[in-house]
Parts: sequence; structure tokens; C-alpha cells
Amino acid sequence: MADALILSHVVAGVTTLISGLLAAFFGKKGGKLHRQVGLVFYWSMFWIFISALLIISFVRFSAFLLVIAVFSWYMTFSGVRVLKLKKTMMAKPVDWTAAIITLLSGLFFIGMGFSYQLKAEWSSVVGYLCFFFGIFTAQTAWENIKGFRRGANQEKMWWWFAHMNSMCGALIASITAFTVQNGEIFKLPSEMMWLPWVVPTIIGSPLIAYSMNKYRKKFKVGKYAALNN
Repeated sequence: MADALILSHVVAGVTTLISGLLAAFFGKKGGKLHRQVGLVFYWSMFWIFISALLIISFVRFSAFLLVIAVFSWYMTFSGVRVLKLKKTMMAKPVDWTAAIITLLSGLFFIGMGFSYQLKAEWSSVVGYLCFFFGIFTAQTAWENIKGFRRGANQEKMWWWFAHMNSMCGALIASITAFTVQNGEIFKLPSEMMWLPWVVPTIIGSPLIAYSMNKYRKKFKVGKYAALNN
């Protein structure tokens, strides 16, 4: 049973990776291909989250699996939910509940990070993982909560940028999980084993920033709003 659960988790991870890359780099944003592979990405990520919790609860505990699963799932969930919120401009109880639970989870992960570091005299890789992803998790949830409170007072096309940021963040987390879990295929020396943890973010973050800026210019929002005049 445990082997089947882990296998399903791995299959979902590979599916998420492929569908996420297709959604990010192929097809028109909002087009048929984008929506179809996006749906595959969403449900694959959902099973990654559920199977991760089951593995942690009944097979073995993994701080890495817990942190990545919660972060990537909330990014995916909020990225899809924002497409609903753009119509009503009113957060539902499910949005508030998910954001608050995720905020508390992020704070818990930060505490876990400090705990690991104190036990390992600040030399725990997992401790740093928990600490930094805990910050990202809590910050993402808090930013969404602030957005819920603003209601209709959002900038033009806010939902587009929120969707892009969340789904790309989830994709980076998925790639990070893949590179870390399969680090041996890169044949890295021991002193460079930290690279799989950070390279996806180092590469992905500038790409997200570039895309965000490109669409801000296209939609004439933010610093490009003056172009409307």
C-alpha cells in the first residue's frame, strides 16, 4: 500500500512538471491548450498535496515534503481561485479559511526551521528550507488576505498578475521538488548539493519578473499607466 501511494505521488509529480511547463511556455495564455493543461496541473498538484499528507502520516515524516506540498498546493489553489474572484471581487469563506490556515502553517514552518537549526548548530539544510519556505508561505497567504480586505479596490488586471505569480510559484516549487529528490542524476560533488534547492528559484524568479513587467506594459498598469494618457 505504501509503495502504491509513493508511486502515485511520483507519477503526479511528473505530470505536474510536464503540464506546468506546457502551460507556462506553450499556447496562448487563456487559450484552450492553456486551460486544458492547467486543469491537469491543478488536479495533479491536488493529489501531490493529499498523497504527501498520507505519506507523512502513515509512511514516514519528511519536513521537505510537508513544506513543499503545502506551499505548492496553496499557490495552485489561490491561483485558480483568483479567476473566480475577478468576477465577484468578494472572497468566499473557503478563500479566507485557506489563507489563514496557510499563514499559520507558514509561521509553523518558520518555527520548525529554527528548531532544526538549534539542534544542528545552524548547519541543517532542512532547517533553512523550513525557514525560507515558511517565510514565502506566510507572505503569500498574508498578501492574499490583504487583497481580500481591499475587495473591489484592486488595480487593473490584478487577477492576471495574481494568477501568474501563484501558478508560476507552484511550478517552481514542483521543479525544486524534482531536482532535490533526483539530485543524484546531476552527479554533483557533495559541496554543491545545495544547488538543486536554489537553482529553480534563481532561474524562475527573473523569468516571472520579466513576464510580469511585459504584461504590465501590455495592459498599461503600474508604472506604465501613464501610457493611457
